[in-house]
Amino acid sequence: MVRQEVLPAGVAAELLARWQEPHRRYHGVTHLDDGLAVLEQLGGGDLEKIAYWCHDAVHTNSSPTDELASAEVARALLAPHLTPGEVDEVCRLVLVTVSHLPAPEDERGARVADADLHGLGLPWDAYVANLAAIRAELPGLSDAGWRERRQAFAARMLQRPHIFATEVGRQRWEVTARDNLEREVARESL
Repeated sequence: MVRQEVLPAGVAAELLARWQEPHRRYHGVTHLDDGLAVLEQLGGGDLEKIAYWCHDAVHTNSSPTDELASAEVARALLAPHLTPGEVDEVCRLVLVTVSHLPAPEDERGARVADADLHGLGLPWDAYVANLAAIRAELPGLSDAGWRERRQAFAARMLQRPHIFATEVGRQRWEVTARDNLEREVARESL
């Protein structure tokens, strides 16, 4: 069940319609709901949850264009309801999902980044199902292009000293995420 209670009146319907667009196979309502549940587990506050609602408001598989556009959607939808400082913070948190590399002292950004990446640390079968859903969102990409894209993503993640920015994320998902990414890289097809 998607948690809407943190959103100002009228904003939830607009965002939910975006999350339900027919081209979304991975970046849909399940990803939204799972990430909000993870934010709850990580102790995320209302602005973090609102940012998570907004982080994939625009999704065309074009980063960072999508995140920049999602931040603008957030600004337009939230400006009548939140203070300018709160709107700025939500937009900043949306943009953390471009790199998922918040500054060390950015606890809010760390929680949003980890909520978005937590799927990397799921059991292998769920990880593979997520990969298939992400692949389905890219029907125009050749198999070779898909493999190249995934190899580059996995390499970036595996080169980091930590995939997850919170201590809880590292404890819960780091080992499994690294195993999943290494296993994906080692396979000839996914």
